[in-house]
Amino acid sequence: MATATLRMSFITGRAVQRACLVARSTVSNNPQGVASSSTSRRLLTTSAPLKQQASKTTTTTATATTATKQGTATETMDWNTYFALRRTRRNYERVFMVPCALLGLGSAGYYFAQQPFDPTPIFGMDQVVVYIVGTIAAGIVGLATGPVVGNMIFRAANSKAKPLVDRMDKEFFKHIVKNRADPSSNSVRNPIPDYYGEKIKSVSEYRAWLRKQREYRRKSQFYVGVD
Repeated sequence: MATATLRMSFITGRAVQRACLVARSTVSNNPQGVASSSTSRRLLTTSAPLKQQASKTTTTTATATTATKQGTATETMDWNTYFALRRTRRNYERVFMVPCALLGLGSAGYYFAQQPFDPTPIFGMDQVVVYIVGTIAAGIVGLATGPVVGNMIFRAANSKAKPLVDRMDKEFFKHIVKNRADPSSNSVRNPIPDYYGEKIKSVSEYRAWLRKQREYRRKSQFYVGVD
């Protein structure tokens, strides 16, 4: 009986030792499984904050873009600044009329001076007369081109204010069309005052222009001073 008991304890002890050895070998042969499971748990726990941070960044960017667009759309210019820029633009146009006219005269004069003299009439006129007329015509063309060149240089020098000036030009023209008098009653004794509003250089002059338009309507309606 004692011998049987000793055999059972011996067999049980060997079974326990074998089980411990198998467990140790399993852990030593697959260390990456534990690491991968822990890593996957970390990824699962950190993915939600990353998603929240990305959504916040996207929302902030969209809000900033919308605010920028709204600021650009609502950006305006007061009438005094507009009239000052309009007056500056008119000065640019007037200043460049002279050099453009001189350039046209000089270019045409130089060209005609290089031509050989031919006594044959041109269009029934002497050659010299034709050359003089052509030179004067070139000067007139240069004079008419001056405002265009001046306007281009003004827009290049004020490129930042160019969109606002264009917008204010349209708005100003709408006011002119809305408030100017009907030109059908225009006459020598009662001429319509500044039909296109070209002489308006300030807010006070615009108000004076409105008074003149009302006065013209009154005279036209009651036939005061009209032929």
